[in-house]
Amino acid sequence: MQSKTKGFEEILERFPSRDRIRFFLLFVLLSLSFWVSTKLSNSYQVDQDFHLVWSKPPKGIILTDNHPTINLSITASGIEIVWYRMFKNTIELALESTDFNSESGIVSIEKQRFSIRQQLFDNTELNAINTDTLRVQFSKLATKKVKVFPNVSIKMRPGYLSDGQLTSVPDSILVHGSSAVLDTLVQIQTFPFSLNDGHTDFKTKLKLKPIKALQFDVDTIQIAQSISKYSEKEFIVPIKIINLPSNLRIKLFPPSTTIKAILPLAIFSGVKAADFSLVVDYDLISSKKTTQLPIRLVKQPSQVKKVIWEPKSVNYLIRK
Repeated sequence: MQSKTKGFEEILERFPSRDRIRFFLLFVLLSLSFWVSTKLSNSYQVDQDFHLVWSKPPKGIILTDNHPTINLSITASGIEIVWYRMFKNTIELALESTDFNSESGIVSIEKQRFSIRQQLFDNTELNAINTDTLRVQFSKLATKKVKVFPNVSIKMRPGYLSDGQLTSVPDSILVHGSSAVLDTLVQIQTFPFSLNDGHTDFKTKLKLKPIKALQFDVDTIQIAQSISKYSEKEFIVPIKIINLPSNLRIKLFPPSTTIKAILPLAIFSGVKAADFSLVVDYDLISSKKTTQLPIRLVKQPSQVKKVIWEPKSVNYLIRK
């Protein structure tokens, strides 16, 4: 038994030690690394396929062929070629100058050589574009002009009001899509915008909310709102009678009324009672036999925001 054990130990002694095996494997690994590095650092000329991604199609055009390829003759290092084949295998080409008047758009690849070269690695040499032209399959969409609805919420500071309607530029846009969708489309909304302390004029841009399967000719609009400080002012205004026959005289009770107007401070001192006109209509007496005549406001300054008056009607006495 001892002789067998001794023989086995003699066999083990003939094998290299564990440290020697590790050293050998390290040597093999380093050699392989140097060999691979040398091969990958060398330059090679190859024909390489790239998938195309179209960009900037004209408005109203929907592409139906979205996965074409082109073949390029390139000279590149081994590592760059590996990278092209595994990861960087797409090229983006613009369609903004493509003619879509025929059944299919014809794209000249050679005219976009500079754009293609810019998308390759700096050390890669573009020898030739083996794909001369490509036909892009597409369909044209219907077009409709649609009103823009700014989704805006404004809370004014006390004493401040808007001077007029919120303006939108543009207030309508061209929308491209299928006729079935466009027929039911009545407005395009913006993303929400809120202002919580409105006290000065403001102007801002808002993005339009996209709608699936539709294209807009613009993506943003500009809204503007004029805001001023307002105050209340009172005026005593005489009441006039319209449609009164020349042979009649009517006495009103009261002959005038008090107007309260909310107007901008900028014109506060310049607005007078004569800038307002209140009337009653004699025809109401002859047609309705009414005992009171309603008072109507027929003239006021355009900048005035709100006008109220008391009383709303007057009594009358007819004198022949």
